[in-house]
Amino acid sequence: MNQTYYTVLTQKGIALLDNATSLGVPLKITQMAVGDGNGNITTPDATQTELVHEVRRAAIDNLFVDNENPCQIIAEQVIPETDGGWFIHEIGLFDDEDNLIAVGNYPATYKPNIIEDSSRTQVIRMVIIVDNTEAIELKNDSTEVFAARQYIEPRADATQTTATQKYVNDTITAKITAHEKSTNHPNATTSNKGFVQLNSEIDSKLETQAATPLAVKKVYDVANGAVKRSGDTMTGLLTLSNKGKGLKIDYLNKDSMTLMTSSDRYSHVFYDAKTNRSERKLDYNSTENIWQFRNVNDVTINDKSVLKAGDYGIGTDAGAPLSDPEKRLHTGFYGIHTNQLSLPNASGYGTLAVYGSDGPYTKYVEQLYIADSWTPRLFSRCGFLDHTKRAWVESITEANIDRFLTAPVGVPQPWPRSFAPKGYLLCNGASFDANKYPKLSYAYPDGKLPDLRKWDANKDIQFIYIVKAE
Repeated sequence: MNQTYYTVLTQKGIALLDNATSLGVPLKITQMAVGDGNGNITTPDATQTELVHEVRRAAIDNLFVDNENPCQIIAEQVIPETDGGWFIHEIGLFDDEDNLIAVGNYPATYKPNIIEDSSRTQVIRMVIIVDNTEAIELKNDSTEVFAARQYIEPRADATQTTATQKYVNDTITAKITAHEKSTNHPNATTSNKGFVQLNSEIDSKLETQAATPLAVKKVYDVANGAVKRSGDTMTGLLTLSNKGKGLKIDYLNKDSMTLMTSSDRYSHVFYDAKTNRSERKLDYNSTENIWQFRNVNDVTINDKSVLKAGDYGIGTDAGAPLSDPEKRLHTGFYGIHTNQLSLPNASGYGTLAVYGSDGPYTKYVEQLYIADSWTPRLFSRCGFLDHTKRAWVESITEANIDRFLTAPVGVPQPWPRSFAPKGYLLCNGASFDANKYPKLSYAYPDGKLPDLRKWDANKDIQFIYIVKAE
């Protein structure tokens, strides 16, 4: 009994074709597979979801409607001479989601590969019958060269059918002719179409070569790391190397500000177009970790002036003497000559510090003056911005306490601090060294100080007394 070869649509394929027809979205049949049927010619079964033993699957080269029968779809696949070494007993068509759409059996055909003496390229044709060919997305590649010498065409209603030699020869001739025409072009220029040589360089000046994806990737990487143009937003840090010296900002009036680096110094340099002169305004020294104002007349913080030209460190490195320090009530530090201040028993040079504060009705200032001498003396007074000032008051320190405490050794004196100044002891009932303080032991021969500590009625303030020790 003769073997019958045919193709059937699978149950999955029928369902997908019906769905494609109803939705108007063509079914994409994209792959053809061949198998050896585990050594046997198979019997196609509509319930199959895969071949019995698949040996090769690849993309379909052609999928078209038969000119002589508009209900038949013909699928073709070229198996190159490099593939083979197995028998073909079964074939199948798959869609783009790997669903088996149609399955058929195939006359026992051995496909050799290139390492065998009888290697060849072979074209496999598979025909399916459908009610609506528009439900299938077709593929017709007229540039594909068919070098096959054998076509096997299984049909649903016939036995083995072999294409005639004339059909094969005509097909090969047509394909070769089309291919030759498609490749017979001159080299391309900027004004004419043609073949173009590829080039992966990104700095080439040639106009007859085209950039490869590698060249495009190189340009993309460079552009991705480049500084953005005006209007763009930078999302990362802008790093300026020392070689570039810095960043220049131009103003509309032709002035400019340059952020410069030099060695361990970072500077803001301002250029005045009217005077054609550049001056450093603000420096940072990373070695000394110090900021320095230079050539600045006024420094403000939150729109309030904090330093002015003439103040110490602003406008001069040595400080500016004042012609009328009695009226100097602006916040700052000033080097002045004391004979221009009404200080009690003070002469020579010193430093004046002025601090300001806002009151509910007026502005207050406090002036502190430190006389420059071997035993520094501290004076202070309060004033107002209307130049109403109080008298200078000298503060008591260890260096000048003898000018305020004049009682003899051993005589108790009131003292406002919780510790005694140098040369004095607290009257807290403690014992003392009579050998170290012989004059004090004359007043207190038992070597023990009186305890004169007292608290106020609310136990808030302790009244302290001290005695001169020697």
